[in-house]
Amino acid sequence: MKAKQAEDIVLLKQRIIYLQSELARYKAKAYEEGDIALENERLKEALEKAEAKIKELTKQVDAVMAENVVLKELALLSEQRYEELEKVKREKAQLEQQLGQSRLNQNAGEGESWFLHTLRQQNAIAKPEKKDIPSLSNPFSFSGEEE
Repeated sequence: MKAKQAEDIVLLKQRIIYLQSELARYKAKAYEEGDIALENERLKEALEKAEAKIKELTKQVDAVMAENVVLKELALLSEQRYEELEKVKREKAQLEQQLGQSRLNQNAGEGESWFLHTLRQQNAIAKPEKKDIPSLSNPFSFSGEEE
């Protein structure tokens, strides 16, 4: 009986060792499942953060695209203004050229020499201003008063 009890004890010890190993294996498996569940939660959170970041970046891209449209319109307006300014400058240059030509034509058309022109100017300056000249209706009146 002692032998049988010793054999049963050995079998029970083996059974205990087997069950302990099974328990450890199930605990490890449960721990892995817990780790997997935690990892799934972390991945879900990371996914939500990534989606939020994508939405934010999409809004920024839309804003930049709208700003780009405005900048293109401003560039077009600026180009048109530049073209208008260039046109006005060309017109101004043409008008100045025409003015210079008309002045040359006017001076050439007068046909008078510089000497005559200068004399006329001096005579215009040297002319006395007209004052009330006393009437000489009475030749014997020197004071200019009529009697």
